Amino acid sequence: MSKHILLLEDDLELARLMQDCMSAEGYSVSHAYTAARATQLVHQQLFDLVICDVMLPGKSGFSFVEDIRDSFAGPILFMTAQNSLKQQLYGFELGAQDYLLKPIDPRLLLAKIKVFLTPDHAALPLNTQYEQLNLKLDCTTKAAWLDDVPLDLTTAEFRLLEALMQRYGAVVSRDWLFQNHLGRDYDGTDRTMDGRVSRLRKKLQAVDPAWNIVISWGEGYYLAYKPT
Repeated sequence: MSKHILLLEDDLELARLMQDCMSAEGYSVSHAYTAARATQLVHQQLFDLVICDVMLPGKSGFSFVEDIRDSFAGPILFMTAQNSLKQQLYGFELGAQDYLLKPIDPRLLLAKIKVFLTPDHAALPLNTQYEQLNLKLDCTTKAAWLDDVPLDLTTAEFRLLEALMQRYGAVVSRDWLFQNHLGRDYDGTDRTMDGRVSRLRKKLQAVDPAWNIVISWGEGYYLAYKPT
């Protein structure tokens, strides 16, 4: 299954080279060149690792990490030409796993990415349980309840519901779901995920019709509750 990396870098040429390098190794990479856009992506998609420049237009990379630390538990690598000891120490104080100095050899970058995405370093889930209104999930036992009624979900349906609950009210992209749940890229026509969403929606609405999985056309899906 492809690991999903967020690259926050305002040097577009460098970002392209880094994307090409990581993609060639099988990683899925989303790029943002401002902290505002990167923050938006973190709340819309699920990432396994973040690579972040420090000096950016608008908010700095440090401010970006401060903003997302409550919603992102994965490894963060700062990569910047700012090499003062004070800044490096501050980066680690913010919870970064590494502070890389530009220019960095692509082979070294890939080696570090590989290390931080191994099971020993991979982030633990932010929660083992999720609860929204009358819908509850236990990620340890892979069980779900709606109005205290156990839901009969397949493993694939549970994983889909878990992804939607983790980003409740925000869009989870179709591309991310294909890459992380089906192990392939979305080709623009494949309706597999739509079918899975439809089956999960029916199971939720059979217990409480107020629950819906909304298709955001061209983007993905989000979980919503709308009482009649």
